[in-house]
Amino acid sequence: MKITFLGHACFLIEHNGKTLVTDPFFFDSDAVKRLYPQALTPDFVVATHGHDDHIGSIELVMKEKTVFVGIVELASYVSEITNSSTLLGMNIGGTVKLNDDFSVTMVKADHSSSIGARYLGEPTGLIIKVGEHTVYHFGDTGIFGDMKLINELYKPDVGLIPIGGRFTMDVPTAAYAVNEFFDFKTCIPMHYDTFPPIKADVNDFAKRVTRSKVAILKPFESVDL
Repeated sequence: MKITFLGHACFLIEHNGKTLVTDPFFFDSDAVKRLYPQALTPDFVVATHGHDDHIGSIELVMKEKTVFVGIVELASYVSEITNSSTLLGMNIGGTVKLNDDFSVTMVKADHSSSIGARYLGEPTGLIIKVGEHTVYHFGDTGIFGDMKLINELYKPDVGLIPIGGRFTMDVPTAAYAVNEFFDFKTCIPMHYDTFPPIKADVNDFAKRVTRSKVAILKPFESVDL
C-alpha cells in the first residue's frame, strides 16, 4: 500500500492497481495533475464531510465510473454536481465493500458539515481497509472517548490525524489521542499549515507521540507501508 499526501486532508491510496482519494481538496491542482495524474482519475473517492476544504475539488476527481462513498446527505449533494454513476451513501456504523482489497466503514467525528446553509449530514471518520492494512482517517474532529472503542473494534494500524487546532484537535490533544487510545504502527499528521488559523508545529507533534511512528509528509510526498 502506498499513501501519498496531496495536502490538507487529501490522500491518494494505491494498492493492487486501484486508487482511492480521500477528502478531495487540491490547493494546487496543477501540481496534482503534473505529479500524480492518477489522483484525478481515481477508482474510489471517499469524503468525511461536506466542508469546502474537504470536497472543494470533488468535480475534478469524479468521473463517470468513479465510485463515491460518503454519508447519505453528502452523497445526494455530490450526485447533483457530478456525473458519477455510482454514489454509495452510507451512515455511521455501516460498511461498504468496494472490491476484494478496499472497504470503508464509517465512524463518528465531533465536528459539523455543510455547504453554506445546506446541511450535508453528520461529520464522520473513515475506517479504510486496504489489503492487510486498516487506515483510520479521522476527518475533522475533536477528541472523544469512543476513540478507544474505534481502536478496539477496527484495530487500525495507520492513522491520518488532524493536528491544526481551532477547527480540530491541536498538537497536544492529537498526540494525547494517539498515545491514550490507539496502537498505530504509523500515524500521519494532516489538516495543518494550509491556512494561517491552523498553523501547527508538526515536529512538536512527532516528539509528543510515544506509541507510534510518525511519518511527516510534505505535500506530494509518499510512504510505502
